[in-house]
Amino acid sequence: MSQQLSTASDLDMRKELVRLRMEMHRQQLLYHAQPLSHPFEQARSMLARRRESVDGGTGKKPLMMAATVVLALFGRRLGRIGTLARVAITLYPLIKGQQKLRSKLR
Repeated sequence: MSQQLSTASDLDMRKELVRLRMEMHRQQLLYHAQPLSHPFEQARSMLARRRESVDGGTGKKPLMMAATVVLALFGRRLGRIGTLARVAITLYPLIKGQQKLRSKLR
């Protein structure tokens, strides 16, 4: 199956490889835990990015985002009205972008 390590340098290289892998996993855990440990900081940075990119964003206001979340959770229970509302929220950024483009061209 696996060969015996014959020299001390092979053993040292293997130890170094294991140490590097452990460090990589530690860094990954820290990276993925950052949003969980600081949720308010994450929300603040999202809002700051939103303010910086007024033209390039999706065009969704906070109320629109809340409606999207509510319809994603409860839209199927509302039947046909929920389906129409989900389609409208999906098309909203396209229509809003088209309106902005028309206003820039005028």
